[in-house]
Amino acid sequence: MSLIRVHIPNDDERFPRHDMKSYYDFGAVDKPKWFVDEILAHRWVGRAHLEFQVRWTLGDVTWEPLAECKELEALDEYLELCGAKRPCDLPRKPDLPGRSHQSHD
Repeated sequence: MSLIRVHIPNDDERFPRHDMKSYYDFGAVDKPKWFVDEILAHRWVGRAHLEFQVRWTLGDVTWEPLAECKELEALDEYLELCGAKRPCDLPRKPDLPGRSHQSHD
């Protein structure tokens, strides 16, 4: 009896986001690498602090400051979708009642 089986790729409909892009190196002492899937939204905190809502490849969604997102390809894509050349060109909206933050989709 052979233990070799045909490879069946991940079924993304049944198990979404299980096609991880990160790897584990048994000899590595560094922290594991996380990859950004996309930037979903942005919000201005105060007059000058800009944060982005980031979806990570593992499905987590967090708010990250501009300083952490500056070098991301996902930021370039988000700016293009919003019609902005630079992060400081992104629109600022007043908070809506019942919402703790502002976002732009």
